[in-house]
Amino acid sequence: MSAVHWSPNLSIGVEDLDSDHRALIEILNALDAEVAEGAGHGAVALKLDELIVRTEAHFRREEAIMAREHYPEAAHHARVHEALLEEIRQFRDEHRAGSAIGPEITAFLKRWLISHIIESDKHLGGYLEGRGVG
Repeated sequence: MSAVHWSPNLSIGVEDLDSDHRALIEILNALDAEVAEGAGHGAVALKLDELIVRTEAHFRREEAIMAREHYPEAAHHARVHEALLEEIRQFRDEHRAGSAIGPEITAFLKRWLISHIIESDKHLGGYLEGRGVG
């Protein structure tokens, strides 16, 4: 899968969350490039760890905003977050055990992030805009 580039249509209108999304896209693009170039096991492992740490921080920030603003879909949204984190952790654990991370995994992660932003986070952004949060 080719690199994903940030564009205004991915903005949800909350700068902190948009900034997180841009950073996650950069990490996923870097991970994808390392996999495509056949980077060493250690380099890929470090990028997976970075992805997990940044994703966890982003999800905590987003979930705190949802709780503070009484977002009606907060519980469901948080379950979706946890499911993705479990998948990434599983990829990392399998990689640590010797499995390779292939382009199908990085493509899956990029597709997931973009569809989550467009389908779920944009809905959250609209809700927050209606509450005057931006």
